[in-house]
Amino acid sequence: MPIVSKYSTEQIENLVNQLLDTLHANHATTELSLMCLGNAVSHVVNSSVPLAQRQTVAGHFSQALTDAVNSKSN
Repeated sequence: MPIVSKYSTEQIENLVNQLLDTLHANHATTELSLMCLGNAVSHVVNSSVPLAQRQTVAGHFSQALTDAVNSKSN
């Protein structure tokens, strides 16, 4: 069964494009881009997820990232 998001594809694509545009405008390398995005993810989790749930959320995020990267290589 496919996962249904409460966010539209357009909402997601617009935000992703804005993030990527900012990284490109600053000539961020892959390493710097990943560092900045990782820091942003950490900030979002630490500022909006209850302490007791952070490890679970981080694990799910990590698995989703791994799945996304693996699906692109097939």
